Formats: sequence, C-alpha cells, structure tokens
Amino acid sequence: MFEFLIADINTPFAIALSCVIALGFLEGVGMLIGLSIMNLMDQISPFEMDIEVDTNLSGQGITPLLGWLCLNRLPLLVWIVLFLTSFSIAGYSYNYAILANSSIELPTFISSIFALTAAVFATRWIGRPLARLMPKNESSAVSNESFLGLVAKITIGTAKQNSPAQAVLVDQFNQKHYVLVAPESSGDEFTQTEQVVLVEKTENHWLAVKFTP
Repeated sequence: MFEFLIADINTPFAIALSCVIALGFLEGVGMLIGLSIMNLMDQISPFEMDIEVDTNLSGQGITPLLGWLCLNRLPLLVWIVLFLTSFSIAGYSYNYAILANSSIELPTFISSIFALTAAVFATRWIGRPLARLMPKNESSAVSNESFLGLVAKITIGTAKQNSPAQAVLVDQFNQKHYVLVAPESSGDEFTQTEQVVLVEKTENHWLAVKFTP
C-alpha cells in the first residue's frame, strides 16, 4: 500500500497530502506558542470573506467565482487544506481504480486533470456547508476594519517599519484576533509583549503607535 502511495504516478497527490500534513503540524505547533497560521493567512489573504455572496456565475466580475469556489466563505488555510485533500483523494482513487481494473499506468497529467476537476467541485460541495459551521471565522474577517483604535500586544518578533510582527488583540465580543503590525513612524519599533494601538489599515498589515496607559 505504501508503495502505491509514493509511486511515480501518484507524485502530485503525495505532494498535496504531504502539504496538508505539514500545514496541520505547523498550525498545531503554532497554537502552542501563540502563533496562528490560519489567522495570519486571513490577514494577508486577498479574498474578503462574505457569507452573503451570490454564487450565480452569470454575475459581473470575479466575486461570483470566488463565492462559487467558497474562497471568500472559508478561512484561507481551511480552503487550501480542503482543496489539497480533495485533490489528493481524487487522484489516488482514480489511479487505484485504473490499476485495479486494467493494470495500465496512465500518464500522470491525465489523473492530475481528473483530480483537479474533482477537487474544484468537491471544494464547492463540501465548502458550502462547512462555511455555515464556521460563523466565528466569517464574522471576524468581516469586522476586520473595526480593529481601528484597539490595543494589541506583540506576541512574536520585533515590529519595525516595513517589517511587521504578529500581535494579538481582543475585540468587543471577547474574541482573539492575530494581526500583523508595524510602527507608523520610521524611528519606532515594538518588541515582544509591548502594547500598541492600531491606527491605520494597510493592504497587508496594521500601522500602530505605542500604547500609553
């Protein structure tokens, strides 16, 4: 069985499965040290989460497509894990069925095309009900702009201008959020455990000033 999992025809699916395992391991380790990969990816994600997006593909622009794929309904890390898992399972299943019935090894690109197509639809079908079970993640992303003026504490690294560090804050609903912050002024820097006030949202992180009690 192990030989089948690592066979040449299954290389793309083995890589996808390895990425899922690695992401799960990193997220688990990160949670132990106060670093959430999921929250960090949501902060830098170009996809704004919106649970009310119309998934009709006849709409204008890319938003309907994002909604159909559930890219703007799920945390980015969850979507990536779901897609890679679906891709891996579909690819392994396809190759196993072919070998079991004909003993012929088809070119890898054929099984990859099948697996990619299956993963797109599986992500859509599984992602929709899964998104309904994750209201906290959706509401947190939607309320991202409301972080303005909140106090955050640096958790990992030292924040310098153009070199943000991770910080944690607690919103009005007593939920924790992890954000990337950098000093508003070039001469400032924030060290670990230092408290800062978020003053401006940039594309990928927040600008902040030192908190004075």
